[in-house]
Amino acid sequence: MNTSITQEQLPQSEPIQAQACIIIHPGSKHLRIGRASDVNPHTILHAIARPKRPEGPLHRDPLLIPSVPLSKELSLQIEENYQVMRGTLQSCLRSDGSPRPATTSHQVSVANKSCNPIQGSVSNLQYVTKSDVKDYIIGDQILYTNPVDHFNVHFPFRHGDLNIHSGVGGSLSSVMADLETIWSHCIVNLLEVSRAELKHYRAVLVIPDIYNRQNLKELVNLLLNQLGFGSCFLLQDHVAATFGAGLGAACVVDLGDQKTSISCVEDALSQRATRIRLDYGGADVTQSFYYLLQKAGFPYKNCQPHHPLDGALLTRLKESYCHLNLDLCGLRDVNFVVERPGVPSFRYHIKVGDELLLAPLGLFNTEVFALTGQDKRGQGQANATGDPEDPHDADYLRETSRRAHKEALENQSASAASMDTAENGASAAAQGEDDLVVDSLAADATPDDQPQQQLLYSLDQAILHSIERCSSDEMKRRMYSCVLLVGGGAKFEGLSTWLHNRLLLQIPFLFRPEQTEIIVGPKEMDPSMVAWKGAAIMSCLESAQELWIRPSEWKKIGVRILREKAPFYW
Repeated sequence: MNTSITQEQLPQSEPIQAQACIIIHPGSKHLRIGRASDVNPHTILHAIARPKRPEGPLHRDPLLIPSVPLSKELSLQIEENYQVMRGTLQSCLRSDGSPRPATTSHQVSVANKSCNPIQGSVSNLQYVTKSDVKDYIIGDQILYTNPVDHFNVHFPFRHGDLNIHSGVGGSLSSVMADLETIWSHCIVNLLEVSRAELKHYRAVLVIPDIYNRQNLKELVNLLLNQLGFGSCFLLQDHVAATFGAGLGAACVVDLGDQKTSISCVEDALSQRATRIRLDYGGADVTQSFYYLLQKAGFPYKNCQPHHPLDGALLTRLKESYCHLNLDLCGLRDVNFVVERPGVPSFRYHIKVGDELLLAPLGLFNTEVFALTGQDKRGQGQANATGDPEDPHDADYLRETSRRAHKEALENQSASAASMDTAENGASAAAQGEDDLVVDSLAADATPDDQPQQQLLYSLDQAILHSIERCSSDEMKRRMYSCVLLVGGGAKFEGLSTWLHNRLLLQIPFLFRPEQTEIIVGPKEMDPSMVAWKGAAIMSCLESAQELWIRPSEWKKIGVRILREKAPFYW
């Protein structure tokens, strides 16, 4: 790219160069970042660690969502749910029609009693100490921070949104500063682009489908003013996923580390009423897996899920061995190595049975996720709040629509006496329709959007609820015919088949399509990369030319430009 020409000087029709587009997809656990021309993005732990000040408070966001203390009643309830799930597995048939032999936790426990770890040589791993660190640590090195040295660890995203809390480093400005440090570190060290050169680059930021407008304003400000990109635009992750999969319409299910989000996307628009975010994801499945392993005599007794290295080990075991393939029965071998810096490593060779299926089955029996807290109810897109920088914000629209509605009602009542009854009815209906349209746009939601979504949905129930909120019967039929599973939590073998069977039993007859297709890993892609790839594809389209926001426009017009240029309803 000609570095003597800035993005401000480029004509609007300048062809997009994929090498000059940087795609940023931040998640609760991982950050995916790369050029649009890259086959795959760089994936790193989306966290930052800084040495604690001598007299300052300590704050460590855990790698794995922590489990909570369980009451006796709750423990019994979780055990009952697992027994029901074991009964379901026992009654299932394999693909050849033969009965499926199930295993019990007692069988597995007996098999693991004779397991003795094999001691290896002293590990070559080393802890990262304060003396090794100038200002901060980013990425996987955070797993090896020395516990004695006390580092503050922050994950800027949690549960699919900015991690704003009352603790140290939990303010919006602190979170934005962390994001600037992490992203600029990755751009300089992984993409080998200096901060001074960013004015010649464009950025696409993949945002959650359920977004907070104030946060988006801060993120655009970060890209254009703090990092200094030549232009940028925002793209919802579900819309990006449909581009990555090459689909015009789909019910997109994104299984992340800490949240599961669902919405119906058609013609590159996420339908607002269909959006649901559930506060459970891959980390909850990992904690469930650990709970089941403990019940089955897990021989690694010193495992501490809150320790970063043990949390990473449990996640690896889940991703390597858990599945929903009913043909895999009986006891299976599981091998892993426990390594700690400066001490001998230990190799474990253990047996695991139906625990490998029960952990991911929690997605369909979400009561067991009470292990990590009970407040996991669904939420939808919140109504927009006012913004002092935007004279035509949501408050303005609501207020003007109410006033127009009130005046219309007064005019109707005043003219009712002098008008014929039939004419009066017709004009009132027409006037009422106009007002309802304005009022609906102003409120940006139907009144029942929120209350119905304050429930704990299983994965299949959430999909059904999302599709039921589509605006037309024809759209519902299209969504039932194509469900797209993306995200790091969608990698369980057999998940699509299990979900397909659950949905077929529940799709209303009226909307039943000829064929229901559950797509995982389209075009042989890693499900966790689909949204990033879709954003890379969209950034190079000629039709995306109008979406780019330049620093001069942002400075002059501010947040109002998002109403004109954002590829979603602002």
